[in-house]
Amino acid sequence: MMSHYLSVKEKYKDCIVFYRLGDFYEMFFEDAEKASKLLDLTLTGRDCGLDKRAPMCGVPYHAADAYIAKLVELGEKVAICEQLEDPSQAKGIVARDVIRVVTAGTVTDEKHLDEKSASYACSACLAEGRAALAWADITTGEFCAAEYSGENAAAQVVGQMIKLSVKEVICNDEFLMATRNMPEVTRGGLPKFSSYPEWAYGLQAAERALCEQFAAKSLAAYSVSGHDCAICAAGALVEYLKETQKHALRNIDGIKYIASDSYMRLDNTAIRNLELVKTLAEGKKYGSLLWLLDKTRTSMGARLLQSYILSPLASADAINYRLDGVDEFFGAPVVMLSVAELLSEVRDVERLAGKISNDNIMPRDCLALARSLSVIPNIKFQLSGFTSAAVKDIADGLIDLSGVAEL
Repeated sequence: MMSHYLSVKEKYKDCIVFYRLGDFYEMFFEDAEKASKLLDLTLTGRDCGLDKRAPMCGVPYHAADAYIAKLVELGEKVAICEQLEDPSQAKGIVARDVIRVVTAGTVTDEKHLDEKSASYACSACLAEGRAALAWADITTGEFCAAEYSGENAAAQVVGQMIKLSVKEVICNDEFLMATRNMPEVTRGGLPKFSSYPEWAYGLQAAERALCEQFAAKSLAAYSVSGHDCAICAAGALVEYLKETQKHALRNIDGIKYIASDSYMRLDNTAIRNLELVKTLAEGKKYGSLLWLLDKTRTSMGARLLQSYILSPLASADAINYRLDGVDEFFGAPVVMLSVAELLSEVRDVERLAGKISNDNIMPRDCLALARSLSVIPNIKFQLSGFTSAAVKDIADGLIDLSGVAEL
């Protein structure tokens, strides 16, 4: 058993390995010594054929989520090595393997997620004077990329990371070297950057990874097409997520390219001093512009509002399109209150879909999804009298899913 543990640890050297033994996840050697200090666990020992007993500590499997979340919060990665067969039926040693690697950007346990904020893992790439950033939230399936050029391209990527409050960063070596002395990086404003293999950032490998993820023959139909640096960053991120999650992320089925001229550029100083999402003095939401404006009824709406505030539109046509819809709602207070009341019944459908994709949906989640989907026909009816393009587009996009709700 210890021989198998060591072979697993060899593959996941940068992780703390949670090795399932009966009703416990055990940690051994340096993992045990580190985890016992971080989690305040009792360090014991186990005979394993060596001259000295192997340092060891463990946590009950039913309480493991809380311990894993704490380790991830402290900047560690956790590889979960699970029993793959019933121990009572096993002939000899129980088959075990790593079923998932939990990192700061891949936490899916709702108890340890802020429902009103996205949880992004991101990938940065610098090559031939261009820099790109791709970011994904595996709990909702959101997947975006942006590309920058010029002398301060890498700095713009770092600024975008801060704006998105990313939880985890992987990058190629060139980007790592170019940003190592930036104050935002050195002063702890961002999570520690992890260098990812160069082959994953190659254009061919990245295109192949994206096409496999989207089940597409080519990327021609996607807005990221033609932006090679963004494709490299996005492909590497997909490769990383597959490597850590050990399963197909079915909710990531497309990518949105964010053109840099579509939104006003706000650097970290502007976001901080204007107190857009946090106050300058205490760093809390209370008292910020987001706090003042956030009357949303769903966590999905709260996340969307935050992204709107941090990325103001730069196109007059886009601004007027949105404001025409706002104006029409403002002029119909009865309908606005009715829609708000209906939205109060809607749970976080994005993250419920993510749970289905991540194979961890529970019966109560199915009921929440059913209740949410059953509201759609009523919302669509309430919007039927509106004439603005923005609201009509929303209404047209709502599909009656009563059959799914009943199921």
